[in-house]
Amino acid sequence: MTSVGEIKLALEQSCEFLRDAYRSVREAQTALDEAVDILLDASADHHESLVPAGFVAAGERFADELELIVGSLELVQRLAVEL
Repeated sequence: MTSVGEIKLALEQSCEFLRDAYRSVREAQTALDEAVDILLDASADHHESLVPAGFVAAGERFADELELIVGSLELVQRLAVEL
């Protein structure tokens, strides 16, 4: 049988993983934004954009992913408190 302490420890670890995931997604968002800016600048010298359409689509998904991570973190924290 699993103790409450073991469950709380697992929940704390989950929170750390979610915080790490949040930081990683934010870093990826920043890196993609920088890449897009560089490509936009380079596109000024070309007749068509150098920014791949996939970059734009990926950039639009960051907010949803961050919201999902935050919501999950809040749920895990709430469960840990309720134990």
